[in-house]
Amino acid sequence: MSVLKVQTGKLKGKSILPPPAVAGHTNFTPAVIKKSLFDVLGSLILKGRLIPENSAFIDFFAGSGQMGLEAVSRGFGRAVLYELARERADTLRKFFEKIEGNHDIYRKDVFRFYDKLDIPEKSRVFFLDPPYSFWTKKNEKFKSLVDHLLKEETTVAVFVQSPVNPGWSDFETRKFGKNFLSFKMRGEDALEFKSSSEEDATNEETDSED
Repeated sequence: MSVLKVQTGKLKGKSILPPPAVAGHTNFTPAVIKKSLFDVLGSLILKGRLIPENSAFIDFFAGSGQMGLEAVSRGFGRAVLYELARERADTLRKFFEKIEGNHDIYRKDVFRFYDKLDIPEKSRVFFLDPPYSFWTKKNEKFKSLVDHLLKEETTVAVFVQSPVNPGWSDFETRKFGKNFLSFKMRGEDALEFKSSSEEDATNEETDSED
């Protein structure tokens, strides 16, 4: 079984097991996408547009929790994880109980509770990696959710991982192997960032999570 690892920060090298499969499936966030996402956030930090310790990193489809754990390791004030599958949610709670820092685990339907967050941090970064079936059945509904997040004054950026190019003209989209990372900063066009070429991304080692 593959073991996921924190890439950098105070928890660098810490391992986390992939999440229990749901309906026989486990889809993953490759390590190169995780690195690219936090590289973009690093650019915002350098520009003074994001202060991690005053911000919450919110993962609406948490799976293994590796993205939230990476955020905690990199100094975010809070990690908020949503996971609807009961076994995965229970696994996340047990794991994060052993992690220092502020973190909240919710077993709730994102579409019903995304606008009911009650967290003290002044800014928020969202990461969404929904089940692959969303891209054939709920694309428009999902885009509406993302657009709502970007209207909130506390939102700094929204990142979306997908197995297909969502075709959102207002988002910056990068392809890494068989996966896509789309992102947008609130109130402006997506931030340009340096990333590996598609060939390099394909050859990268791929850590994963849902």
